[in-house]
Formats: sequence, C-alpha cells, structure tokens
Amino acid sequence: MTDNKKAAPVGQLVTAQYQNSPGHFNNIESKLSLFLNRLDGVKTNGSNRWLAKCPAHPDRSPSLAIRLADDRILIHCFAGCSVDAVLSAVGLDMADLFPDRVAIPGAPKPKAPRFSAYELFPLLIQEALILALAFHAVTSGDVLADTDMQRAEQAYNAVLRLNSEVKP
Repeated sequence: MTDNKKAAPVGQLVTAQYQNSPGHFNNIESKLSLFLNRLDGVKTNGSNRWLAKCPAHPDRSPSLAIRLADDRILIHCFAGCSVDAVLSAVGLDMADLFPDRVAIPGAPKPKAPRFSAYELFPLLIQEALILALAFHAVTSGDVLADTDMQRAEQAYNAVLRLNSEVKP
C-alpha cells in the first residue's frame, strides 16, 4: 500500500450534524453494511459497535473502532491512520459514511462522542500484551526485528491515546 498514514489528531472521529431532508431515505444501515463488508476481522464490540483490522496499515489485530451513534458512523484507528486513509483503502469516501442529508445552516456542531472504558478495554489489553512481549524480549537480551519494533511503538502510542478517548 502507499503511505496512507497521515498524522491524525488525537481523538479524530468522523462526526457531523445533519438533518434528514424531506423525501430522502435514511440509508445509514446499508452504508454501514457496505463499510463493514470491506473490512477484515470485524468483531462485534457491543451494541452498534465493532472492532476491525485497519485497512490503511498492516494490521494483525483489530485497531479500528467503528460505532453507529445518532445516525452517524464514527471510525477511529488507534494506530493513528486518518479517516481519509481508512476510507481510501476500502474504496470509499466521506459521503459513504452518512445517509443522504442536508446540513442545517448555523446549527451548533456536537462534541465528538467518546468511547466508554468498557469498549476500549479489550484493545488496551491487546496493546499491553504486545508491549509486554516486546519488553520481555528486550530485557532478555533479544534484538527486535524492525517490524516488531514498529508494532511495539504502534502499541505504545495506542495505549497513550486510549486515555484521551474515554468518556469523562
């Protein structure tokens, strides 16, 4: 893959405030199915929540959180991939994440929803295990391969970002 990894601000989530326009069919469920069907390793992580392998970077375990909330599809890669990179990797764009809608002029933008600690706990355990394995290897005198070192750094950064993603 090309370098789809762009610097993403911590907590970047796809959000927008829209209102159904008259005569438009709300097809968010079909758009969600389209998106989920293009991902690998999709696992349900609660009601209207999923984890999947991020298509924008080599991923052996799920690092992409997907959530359906208030007629919005929220996505976040804990490895730091931008939303555009994730969508581009599966051949979609921003319009594919939202039902057909019309923006409300002057409407206040909602704050980005956050995830509960319960939702992020499996990801935290997974990333902590990767860090523990890397730590054990290094303290045992082993030299990590470049790919293993990159994955350990990715896990480290993901753990640091998890705290900012939890609801207050």
